[in-house]
Amino acid sequence: MKTPVLYLSGAITRNPNYKREFEAARKDLIDAGYTVVSPLDICDDDWDWNKCMWRCIEVLVTQCDAVAIIPSGYDSAGMELEMQIAERLGMQVKTVETWIKEGEK
Repeated sequence: MKTPVLYLSGAITRNPNYKREFEAARKDLIDAGYTVVSPLDICDDDWDWNKCMWRCIEVLVTQCDAVAIIPSGYDSAGMELEMQIAERLGMQVKTVETWIKEGEK
């Protein structure tokens, strides 16, 4: 079975630790054998929220097979939108931790 390409989704806008959280999750998923697409790699820091979401959604639906969620205590409209789109398209949506556990099997 082909290993899915995972889109990494989590709170960014109000999360002061997002860069550290996304990089740690990306590294852990790659170490578990996955190919990972992170918004930090496909969006420029100077882009506004709308431009970044357009790019993220485009990449999510054209280059990824499933979504890995970084759980957070921060509300995130972008993460909610990404999850809704992925679920409606029949993509698997699981936490980073769950993907890692499954990758170790």
